[in-house]
Amino acid sequence: MTRRPLGTLLALLIGSALGCSAVTPPAPSASATPGGDYPAPTVAPSPTRPSSSVDDRKPRDRPPVPAAPDLPGAYRFISAPDFLNQDVADLTADGRKPHVVKQTGEVANSTNRDYETALDRVISEMASHGTRDVLVAGDLVEGRWGRDDSKAGVFGPVRTESQRMRAWRRAADVYYPAYRQRFADHGLRTYPAVGDHEVGDDPWRTRRPNAWIDFKRRHVPEFKKIFAEHMLTRADGRPRFTDRPRSGPARRTAYAVRLDADVLLVTLDVFERRGGDVHLSVDAQQLKWFKGVLRQARKDDVPWVMVQGHTPMTRDVRHRNSSQLSYEKGRRSDLWKAMVEGGVDVYLSGEVHDQTVLQRDGILQVSHGSLLYRGEASYVVGQVSADRLVLENHQFRGVVGFEDRLWTTSRQGAPGHISYPRPSIVTGTLEASRTRDGGVRLDATGGVFTPRR
Repeated sequence: MTRRPLGTLLALLIGSALGCSAVTPPAPSASATPGGDYPAPTVAPSPTRPSSSVDDRKPRDRPPVPAAPDLPGAYRFISAPDFLNQDVADLTADGRKPHVVKQTGEVANSTNRDYETALDRVISEMASHGTRDVLVAGDLVEGRWGRDDSKAGVFGPVRTESQRMRAWRRAADVYYPAYRQRFADHGLRTYPAVGDHEVGDDPWRTRRPNAWIDFKRRHVPEFKKIFAEHMLTRADGRPRFTDRPRSGPARRTAYAVRLDADVLLVTLDVFERRGGDVHLSVDAQQLKWFKGVLRQARKDDVPWVMVQGHTPMTRDVRHRNSSQLSYEKGRRSDLWKAMVEGGVDVYLSGEVHDQTVLQRDGILQVSHGSLLYRGEASYVVGQVSADRLVLENHQFRGVVGFEDRLWTTSRQGAPGHISYPRPSIVTGTLEASRTRDGGVRLDATGGVFTPRR
């Protein structure tokens, strides 16, 4: 889940009055989310871990480090969880009826020229690294659909549950294709996982009755089906990936695919509706399938097995504007045990909008991601050969203007102006190699990819 500030802060109003057209984003308010679902948590620093210069700085303020070495002939990929974590699409395109927001008198829209330019620059840079593959461990969209806080009527009425569900589908029919097309326009293909935003954004349960949250919780299976229809289905209606659970709630959203002769990617759905709530866990059928995938990978002697899921396995990672969702039971979970016993090398996760590397039980957990709308876009470039792995974190320093906002279904949209005038810088590197006994040895690390102890 993403945390955004409530209301326009005084400093931003002052900046606007002085004629400043762009400012860097402030720290978020801890008072509430834009949807008003519940207050953001207050997290105290760990008494057992002293802060470091990396931890004390925001992602965009961290210094550059020397670039990682190039591996000639290696398979390359991009990993960009939480990209976009926002609804961005032209609501006036394709002959759609324009809708006016009564409070402002402006036509409701979820993009503008600034956003299109910024997105083009960021995705173009991703494409420049010589790969077609972009891994996205969840939170492609904001996904608070089935509501209409501005009462603009863009996706229809939302007074009843059936109306909410129709509005959800209409929003998905706009935002998911726009997301997919942006990457296709740059010759890139995405390998997405379900994040909390794809199933309505947490929470899914509150102490007091709440029609919106009750709606989200009840319709999680439908949300996943819609996500799969748009992001994991071919034009002819067949699933993009054949290796997936044959039954259970993740049969449409979990999958395994051989990205390269040296790399197997397993994408997990870590959101399970169980016991009247949504849990951060994999269901029994998915876990059984996953163990089978790992057994087959060992038989096939796959050099590198990577797994992606939206949430980190532990909360002991850096975080930025996040509610810090983490996998239930973490390293004590059956999932983690399966990864250790099954020979998983790398676990890629998002959710926290910052970067942390942990090495536990022989597995590298790389928690990463960012928020483009805060001027902090980032991505990881991976290089893999039969016996070596190289990761490099690229961090942008964008400029954001809060003097107006894009329209979204929830009551506070993203800042109306954003630019990325300069290329990214490298803020973290990691070099690893395969040991004789099949383990993973860290040979060199730097910056934000220096592992936490």
